[in-house]
Amino acid sequence: MNSWLLKWFSVSMHVKWFTEDTHWYPLPIAKVITPAFIFWLSFTLIILFLAAILSEPLERIRIVRGTHQFLNNLKRFQLLILRVGVGIGLILQLITGTYLAPSFPADHWSIYALLLIAMIGLLNRKLLIVSGTSLTILYMTAILSYGIFHLLDYMFYIGIIYYLFAVNSAKLQRTVAPMLYFWTGLSLAWLAMEKLTIAKLACSLMHEYGIPSFGFTVEDFVLISGFIELGLAWALIVGLMNRFISFLLTGIFMTTTTVFGFTEIVGHTIMHTILVMFIIEGNDSFKTLFKFHRRPVLRYLFVTVNFCVLLFAMMAVYVWMGQHSTA
Repeated sequence: MNSWLLKWFSVSMHVKWFTEDTHWYPLPIAKVITPAFIFWLSFTLIILFLAAILSEPLERIRIVRGTHQFLNNLKRFQLLILRVGVGIGLILQLITGTYLAPSFPADHWSIYALLLIAMIGLLNRKLLIVSGTSLTILYMTAILSYGIFHLLDYMFYIGIIYYLFAVNSAKLQRTVAPMLYFWTGLSLAWLAMEKLTIAKLACSLMHEYGIPSFGFTVEDFVLISGFIELGLAWALIVGLMNRFISFLLTGIFMTTTTVFGFTEIVGHTIMHTILVMFIIEGNDSFKTLFKFHRRPVLRYLFVTVNFCVLLFAMMAVYVWMGQHSTA
């Protein structure tokens, strides 16, 4: 029973796309919460609070309204963008002998067969459920092979799978965008935990690739990066300035491509596709969590207070699962 749990929780890190450092474990929360951690948490909360205040006034600016109107006219192409983008991502995985992520080798003919079936299903709207089924099997295969801990990095696939299953349903079609936002945001938030609780991995990566820290210490830069990633993830989940956040995220991923090269392209092509869809989608076609409260003050408090809830809840789960895997 214990060996099965260790396999289920087995840990393989996101940064292991690029580094061979495997001597690590998540630090206890008591050691993670340092004065620097508290300072950058406070700074992040201030930025989120200001973003919540400025969100609606910014949308009333003429040039912003015009941009939103232009993007709204492109919404009819969203499904096509998803099919093409996911298809390109699967082709890149196929030719590199991987599936779902660059760190998962396709070591059996059945993996290639499932990738091909998923690609074929994308060719016709009526066959999207076939693609969704294939991706579900691939995701479950990866969980059994690498553990649930690692696959939580790629929760955005759950959003894609739901999208493929529900987009042709009249009853569920309105839920596909919120679900894609939620699972993508949750995936980014989980990745941020790696930087916050196992900072030495990201630090070793920066030293290995000579990544500049822009005047900060390497440790502070990693901490800041973690809070940026978590803040952007939370903004996607609650529906705060989603188009701007999506544009910012895809810009960051494109910048990192110049450092990490083709592996980064293979790993983030599908994520880029989702972010392009978010740039087009916006958040005016459904009620977001940010709009749940009518009173502005309650909205601002909802964004900041629940950010802390998300941070410490995910950190507790991350540390617990990480410690089980390295027991």
